[in-house]
Amino acid sequence: MTVTHPEVFWLFVIVAIMIPALVWTYRRGRRDLKRLGSEVWSRELANVYLVKSFFRGVCTVLFFSFVILSLAGFYWGRRPIEEDRSGIEIVFAIDVSLSMLAEDIGPNRLERGKDIVRSVVQDFPESRFAVVAFGGRAVPVLPMTEDGYAVQSLLSVLSPETLTAPGTDIERAVESALDTFPEGSARHQAIVLISDGEYHSGNPSRAARSAAARGIPIFSITTGLEQGAVIPLTGGGAAETHDGEVIYTSADQSAMRRVAEATDGLHLQAGEGEVFSKLREGLGGHTERRDRDGFRLASVPRYRFFLAPALLFLVLENALRIVRWRRIL
Repeated sequence: MTVTHPEVFWLFVIVAIMIPALVWTYRRGRRDLKRLGSEVWSRELANVYLVKSFFRGVCTVLFFSFVILSLAGFYWGRRPIEEDRSGIEIVFAIDVSLSMLAEDIGPNRLERGKDIVRSVVQDFPESRFAVVAFGGRAVPVLPMTEDGYAVQSLLSVLSPETLTAPGTDIERAVESALDTFPEGSARHQAIVLISDGEYHSGNPSRAARSAAARGIPIFSITTGLEQGAVIPLTGGGAAETHDGEVIYTSADQSAMRRVAEATDGLHLQAGEGEVFSKLREGLGGHTERRDRDGFRLASVPRYRFFLAPALLFLVLENALRIVRWRRIL
């Protein structure tokens, strides 16, 4: 079982507040009815008030509870999906933030990442590719295409000037990569994430869970070293803070490794001499792990199991409010 959006469980705090409020409102209503006098107050009136007030409140609480569960994104079980064996669809999510200009690996982090992309395009000529550039936000800069030359041309102009939003958000990068895959495609699919792993916002693990639920592995490539390096500027010198202190950027392999492991992918260091061959073997092994009869197993979304009872309780709540009860209410 996989839960892609566990953060929505915080909404149960609202449900927890609704329950005592419901009980308090019901008790106050009974007390007010008794004050009307014994001639008006009767067992039948009490039963009607119980249905019209308390049970309606219970239906409301259950409605919100099941809606929250449906939003959590539960996946369990597997179902076979027919695949196209003619190639693999790969989305390259490339970090173009300013820290990628650090030269702790040559010629710099960004150029090393571009070399890896070029290698994959050459090694998988029958595949389709798309490119997502990200920093503080993520933008698909090349839709899915079989034109490897288009990818090569794009790489030549990809730079920190591509995006103006500062910072790095790996979660948005993965989410944008997932949205880039064509709907209904039966091909193998994979994400190649290239970054130094240094992020300032978002939750990469949350996006990795979404990818894992769809059966899409992430091959994360960490560019840079953990020792840290300065960020050179095109006009000379190094990037500095407002106080004039030189900025050092350190690669975060742990974050990149967690993303890969959560999706049954592979984590590599861009500085390794065998990074090209290992990535090629990893992507090739991904297709070989699939069912050889042309099918793959994908997790099944189960939100309907919770949405159906939510709608049932909503209908019941409205019925209790509208339908008259024994000519009294």
